[in-house]
Amino acid sequence: MPDLAFPSTADLLQVLWCPFDHEGGYVPRPEMYWRDSSLSDLQPANPPCPTGPDNDYLPDPCVLHPERVTDYPNWDLPGEVADALEVRFEQLEEETGWSYWSHLSVSDGVKVGGYPTWTQEPNWPTCPICSVRMEHLLTINSSEFDGESWRTWLPIEDTPATGTIWDLPYEQRTEIQCPPGLTLGDMGGIYLFECTSCPDRPFAYRSDCS
Repeated sequence: MPDLAFPSTADLLQVLWCPFDHEGGYVPRPEMYWRDSSLSDLQPANPPCPTGPDNDYLPDPCVLHPERVTDYPNWDLPGEVADALEVRFEQLEEETGWSYWSHLSVSDGVKVGGYPTWTQEPNWPTCPICSVRMEHLLTINSSEFDGESWRTWLPIEDTPATGTIWDLPYEQRTEIQCPPGLTLGDMGGIYLFECTSCPDRPFAYRSDCS
C-alpha cells in the first residue's frame, strides 16, 4: 500500500483479530503491530484454526487487488457544508441520476485510509495519551458494495455482461459482493484508528452494524 505511512522503524503492519464475540459491538477484537521485517521471521504461516469460533469472523483465502481512489466524506461531511451543497446535490441527481450520498462520496469495501464507511453515526476515538482525535487507518467491511453503491464500486471485471449484479444467482453475487466471506455486525464493519502524533502509535477500533 504505497500511501500507508509507516513509522520510521517499521515496514510491515500486522493486523490480527480474535474470531470470537467481544464487547463493544460483539465483533472480533483486533490487534495491530508495526514491525521491522528484517528482524522478523516471515516464513509462511499456517496457524491452526481455533476451536468454536464464529465462521463469519474467519476470512476466506482471497487475493487483494488494491486500487487508489479519492474518498469524500459521507456521515463525516460537516452539517454546514452539507446544507450549503444541498441544492447542488439535488441538481446533480436530477441531471445525472448520481447521488452524492449513495454513489459519489465515501468508497465502500475493505480499504486503507480515506473515511470510515460508517453504517451508523460516526464514532471517532480520541487518543488516550494526547487527547487528539485519532486518524482512520483501515476499514474492514462485510461487503464491497450495497444496493446503491454497486453502481460506483462494482469492479468492471465483475460486471455482468447483461442485466445488473442483482440479476445473478445469490451464490455467484455473494462471491463478488463479499469475497472474504465475513459478516460483521449484520453487514457492518470494523474501523481501525491510530494516533500518528504519539511515538508508540496507539490504536483503537470501532464497529457498527446495519
